[in-house]
Amino acid sequence: MKRFSRRTWILLGVLAVAVLATVGAYAYFSAAGSGTGTAATGSVEPLVLTSSSPSGIWPDGTDHPITIYILNTGGGPQHVGTISGNVETFPGCWGYWFQVDSVVVNANVPVGYSTQSTNIRMPTDNLDDQSACAGQTLTIDWSSN
Repeated sequence: MKRFSRRTWILLGVLAVAVLATVGAYAYFSAAGSGTGTAATGSVEPLVLTSSSPSGIWPDGTDHPITIYILNTGGGPQHVGTISGNVETFPGCWGYWFQVDSVVVNANVPVGYSTQSTNIRMPTDNLDDQSACAGQTLTIDWSSN
């Protein structure tokens, strides 16, 4: 059996040193750390409530449908509880002569437009002369919580 020559042993030694040096190059230090970062929340914007304009309201108690338009301009969905409407008073025509049904939404409203439906009526149980309201354009003040 032939033994390795001196040159082979030197070559194997050089290779062994190179392998050990390569493995040593992958060594690392371990350290703990900490730090901070930031995040931003979306904005809350007031909802804009408008409605359709029913016509032909008489003091006869008949329901007249109204569509309520909800505009959410916030950065994301916003919660709406109940929407209520009150008719504004103007000379000789009292807002309390009209009834506007409240709408219980109790949901998150997405960004953009949404709609809800309700009714307005002029009840017959008021014994006042309501002629000052005839032919008028009513303003309904909407609010939500």
